[in-house]
Amino acid sequence: MRIDRKTLNLVIPITDGVKTVKDPKTNTEKVVDKVVAYVHAAPISRDIFELYFLPLSQTFAKIYSDGLGVVAGPRVAALLLKKTAQDMGMWEGPGGVEAGLVQEIKRLANVLIATDKGWEERPYYQAVQAGELSPDDASEVDNALAFFTVVSAIHKKSELPLILEGAARLWGAETTSFNCTEFKNSLTTSTPPAPSGPKAPALSIPS
Repeated sequence: MRIDRKTLNLVIPITDGVKTVKDPKTNTEKVVDKVVAYVHAAPISRDIFELYFLPLSQTFAKIYSDGLGVVAGPRVAALLLKKTAQDMGMWEGPGGVEAGLVQEIKRLANVLIATDKGWEERPYYQAVQAGELSPDDASEVDNALAFFTVVSAIHKKSELPLILEGAARLWGAETTSFNCTEFKNSLTTSTPPAPSGPKAPALSIPS
């Protein structure tokens, strides 16, 4: 499969939990995890990176030096970014990481919600405020977005397809060169809750 060298965006599926249903054809039970929403996120700009390169670099270093890597890193990256910025005295204030970088990360994320009329798009922060994502889902997404941002900002561009696509596979996400609207149009509209869209190839992760 050809790897697209364009900007890679992150897509995180939100499911309604694991359910067991009976297959009427075989009379056997199977596990179904239904996708009810997708979070689509784009990487930060070069200007934002240059403003916050130091806490981003420090967080990146701690993800790998502390042994978190691509498995545990996406689960705690937002917490690690916050702690790193606080230790550096860069978390609070109008130009701090919380008000600047974190808000920009969330601004670049949108949610596709499955409805009876198809997939509806809205800003990530709006979906969280409206309670369309549970607190647990929002926490997982926040950490995944932070990991995606840190890795996208620090790794060489030539390394990103391998790192991001392979890492995303480990925690149920995917990468795409589609923007949010293009990704939305790629989804199956007849059965919105069903998972679909471009999938990342299975790749090995370097140790």
